[in-house]
Amino acid sequence: MNPAQPVESIAEPQARAMWPRRRRMDAAALCAGLFASAAGVGGYAAQPAPPNTDAAIADLKARTAALVAAQPPLANDVDRPPAIWRAAGALQGFRDGADGPEMVVIPAGEFTMGSPETEAARRPDEGPRHRVRIGYAFAVSKYPVTVADYTRFVADTGRDMTEQCQGFTADGKWDYAQCNWSRPGFPQGPDSPVVAVSWQDAEAFTAWLAKKTGKPYRLLSEAEYEYVARAGTTTAYPWGDDPAAVCGVANTADLSAKAEARFADWNVIGCRDGHPYTAPVGAFGPNAFGVHAMTGNTWSWTQDCWAESYVGAPVDGSPRRLEGCRQPAVRGGSWADVIGNLRAASRGRNIYYIRFAVNGFRLARDL
Repeated sequence: MNPAQPVESIAEPQARAMWPRRRRMDAAALCAGLFASAAGVGGYAAQPAPPNTDAAIADLKARTAALVAAQPPLANDVDRPPAIWRAAGALQGFRDGADGPEMVVIPAGEFTMGSPETEAARRPDEGPRHRVRIGYAFAVSKYPVTVADYTRFVADTGRDMTEQCQGFTADGKWDYAQCNWSRPGFPQGPDSPVVAVSWQDAEAFTAWLAKKTGKPYRLLSEAEYEYVARAGTTTAYPWGDDPAAVCGVANTADLSAKAEARFADWNVIGCRDGHPYTAPVGAFGPNAFGVHAMTGNTWSWTQDCWAESYVGAPVDGSPRRLEGCRQPAVRGGSWADVIGNLRAASRGRNIYYIRFAVNGFRLARDL
């Protein structure tokens, strides 16, 4: 991958032709070591569920429905400020017992999705701008799914750990390599965001967690992702319009990465965030919704199929699904990306079955 370019995929036939010879690994043996060091890290520490969570969720839904019903019909006024309809005193966060990650409740609201044509680094697939109303509260994991989280999943399910990954070679080139989520080609710890997972892997994880908890976990839609990333802001970046402020709030390709010999020729932002590769999931503070790392660190798989524009896109927060989709959309930008890819409206896409060393995911849960 050239970090000066948006994440995209090569054509599927070419991808299959370039695929390295697969080498399977013993999932049980590897997970035994990783899970021992990961216990209690990354959002799966054993904790009892808060009392009356289901009752609190029912109360939240009822009050949110009343707030949304009081709003005027949705109008495509892209210059209108965002609106957030939070039920005062309602549930703000929870976890579903020992198996559930820490979840943050996202209030219902309305915002303008996409970027104006005047925005620096804008690409055509970020338009046309359109108004989206998310007329429901939902929950998002406070952090992206971590190595510790994924270790537990693999140990429990025996998920395929074949070393097949598109990542960085020893000389810093973006190519096919022998790597996977446990060996992505750079240092990772239990509280690092998991990477080198395909869209299929992410979907399998959400299905596993839904079965473990009995609750409706899933990936976010693109609209939900941008809504949460913006958290009420209208600027190019979630933190404002100044890209140079990134090193205090998110992980991108910067001087910390450029200091690595294999990335010496990268085009980077001129500051240091202290993380040449991925940062631990809590390394930077939360946004106004209380959610960490919606931009930077890793791209996140979504439910949507990527499309070349927003013409015909849903306006209710639901995902865009296209028959025969081969390229789900990814959001957020990564530690290896130029700063423009961390904009709130930035989009990417990848082939659904390929594992990329900059792709991870985070969780949503219906309430």
